[in-house]
Amino acid sequence: MKTRNHLFILSVIIMLMGGNTISAQENSGGKEYALKADFLYRFVDYVYWKNYSKKQTFRIAILEGSPITSSLIDISKNKKIEVKEYKNLNDISFCNILFVPYNCSIPIETILSKYAGKPVLIVTEQNGYGKKGTHVNFVTVDNKLKFEVNLKAINKAGIGISSFLLQHAIIVQ
Repeated sequence: MKTRNHLFILSVIIMLMGGNTISAQENSGGKEYALKADFLYRFVDYVYWKNYSKKQTFRIAILEGSPITSSLIDISKNKKIEVKEYKNLNDISFCNILFVPYNCSIPIETILSKYAGKPVLIVTEQNGYGKKGTHVNFVTVDNKLKFEVNLKAINKAGIGISSFLLQHAIIVQ
């Protein structure tokens, strides 16, 4: 059964990464965010947080609002996942994943400083943010949605990431 689940997840990831090109018109629309939401949803199964039990509600915080919110709410109904938007960084008391949209007005250095050493997976979508220290950064390469992973930043946060997921990532330093 586990093998069947892994094969299913692998086929979904491959389909999302290679089978779906994103045209320039769709890039600013809902399809891109639906794909990003699918990735975030799958990360829950392949990223490991300190002191997190599957019995707890999983929390995804979106900073300053994003079109990804509605897609995440739609797909999170199958799991015990809470998705909430926050206008202010200081309003977030606890989350497992913090999604920082490309148009966020808060400097990334401020966000990284607040969560330094805490097991919060910081996911962004701004070119260069993976190298600046975010854990996962969505990028478009050859009109395909990909994601960068900064292993050094992940290790500092005390988060574990499955080698299965890393096979599909662009590793940045």
